[in-house]
Amino acid sequence: MFLTRPFTLLAISAALLACSKDNDDGEISSYNNSLLLNFTSNYETGLLRWMDPNSTSLSPGEILFDQDSKVFANGKDVFVLERKDWGATNILSCMQADKIGNETPKQIRLEDLSNPSEVVVIGNKGYIALYDLDYVQEFDPATCALGEKIDLPIIEANAASIKASGDTLLVIAQRLEFYSATKPGLLIRINASTKTLIDTIQLNLYNPGSSVLSNGKLYVSSQKYNDDVSIDLEKSGIEAVDLKTGNSEIIAIGTLLDGGVSNIALDEKNQILYASVYVAYGNAPVKSITLSNKAISIALPGITDSFGGLLLDSETGRLFVADSDELKIYDTASKQTTAAAGDALPTSSLAIARW
Repeated sequence: MFLTRPFTLLAISAALLACSKDNDDGEISSYNNSLLLNFTSNYETGLLRWMDPNSTSLSPGEILFDQDSKVFANGKDVFVLERKDWGATNILSCMQADKIGNETPKQIRLEDLSNPSEVVVIGNKGYIALYDLDYVQEFDPATCALGEKIDLPIIEANAASIKASGDTLLVIAQRLEFYSATKPGLLIRINASTKTLIDTIQLNLYNPGSSVLSNGKLYVSSQKYNDDVSIDLEKSGIEAVDLKTGNSEIIAIGTLLDGGVSNIALDEKNQILYASVYVAYGNAPVKSITLSNKAISIALPGITDSFGGLLLDSETGRLFVADSDELKIYDTASKQTTAAAGDALPTSSLAIARW
């Protein structure tokens, strides 16, 4: 059953047209079919905002969601996973980037207490990883209608991330006991067509949180907490799973990064991995790792608390960082950091829609 909820539709056609014309420097943008989607929240209100990824200013448009939500995109398909009432109620919203702000998103309710974590699309089917339930939920990206459930092979898998390689779903799962990561994380591989388990690969690190897929390797970030909420540096960091061999190699360990890793983004062209390194509350710099030699950089300038997320746009060469109360833009060519203009709540989730 679809849900009907009021939305704040403040965006107008001019805001979308601005994304396809001049950028802030007066230059014609070559990325007129792109939108940077920026979910913002102050733990009371949640707003979906957007901007031209070649600009430095947010559009005036906004759509109201619950404060605990995440945004994802596949081409021009945009999805929001909304968790209401402390996760008791969960909603999937589907919309088109070229119509965003000008039409009411399609919505459907997910299973209560499911705590959805991430979306991936294969062809004309979407898949949602559910953190608190033992299955992956299939859905139709065009209509938002729910499809079949794909069972996971272990109880309380705590699926934190999902990606797709061809027809294979790659589900990253934590293994927790009373909210504590007592075992290394898992990579669960599932054939999406047959909905059958391919295999399960044990990771090296604990409490994985995000993943990036590139050239047959799945890069996974991990951040394990000690009982006093400090970071267990020896069990945190970044590893890469070779999908051909099933072997996993540690790329950067927490002891060298000086923290755990909550989010990662990959510059595929230059083979540089960017990591949000969580040291302590309010202290989460971004560091880069050169994959050829595993060299770790000093913290990127002008960024202090990147815990809200980061995203690398391969077309503009910009790294977008949710830094505390601001959206920061790091230019990977000039090595300079600027803040996006425009009033907004703190960013908590980022995605790129491109068509």
